[in-house]
Amino acid sequence: MEQTQDPRAVLDATIDAARLAEPVIQHDDGRKHAFIPEGYDLKDVSDPYLLPPHIKRHLIVDDRASLSAYANRFSDKRSLIVADYDNGKITAFLDWDSDNQNKLQPQPRDHSATLLLRDSEEYKRWSKMEGALHSQEDFAFFIEENVADVTYPDASTLLEICRELETTSGTVFKSGVRLDNGDRSFTYETETRVKGEMVVPTEITLAIPLYQGEEPTTISAKFRFRPRPDGLVLGFQWHRVEYQRQAKFTELATAAAEETGLPVFFGRS
Repeated sequence: MEQTQDPRAVLDATIDAARLAEPVIQHDDGRKHAFIPEGYDLKDVSDPYLLPPHIKRHLIVDDRASLSAYANRFSDKRSLIVADYDNGKITAFLDWDSDNQNKLQPQPRDHSATLLLRDSEEYKRWSKMEGALHSQEDFAFFIEENVADVTYPDASTLLEICRELETTSGTVFKSGVRLDNGDRSFTYETETRVKGEMVVPTEITLAIPLYQGEEPTTISAKFRFRPRPDGLVLGFQWHRVEYQRQAKFTELATAAAEETGLPVFFGRS
């Protein structure tokens, strides 16, 4: 007679085979357990240095207020700020390594909030024109479109200069004289031999934000102009603006440190 197999024995054998095929169980929290042959006990084989469950999030914010508010919500004794000027980033690392008072215990460093600084729209517009010489027509149009950013000379004077630039387009400029106030006076001659004079300031002052979302900063630009046979070309160059941007960056990072009570380090992580 054929012997019938015990269903329970078949089930046990199937379970045993499954355990041997996949002896390690990986848990959601990172722990691991493994079945071993003696009775198939469950033994903890997790990494003894495995960090406990923690937040894994790297948030990008658009302004300093959001950075400080987020850091104040999640920061503790491990938290610190790293300000990276080269990359325009101010980052609050909320789970950095603990200090020597806590025996230098390693931390995940998986939770941070970063203020990614962006140039303001005003600064981008002016920077696009900066450093090059432009035709009278193009330069006059740009000044008229952005005269609200200029604090010196006053708007009416600058607009008047723009109109003069337009009316003298196509003339020949003969000479330039520096006036007592530092401006330049140009003598020009039209095709009909009519002579005239035009005064152009050697420096303008702007009040524009250096970074998006920040208050305006007063910055200076030097006029650059060059008479050519076919007319005058004009432009401007920033005057020590990079130093002001560095100072503004330091101000923002220091303000974030003061608002959060966190130490700030200038560099790269």
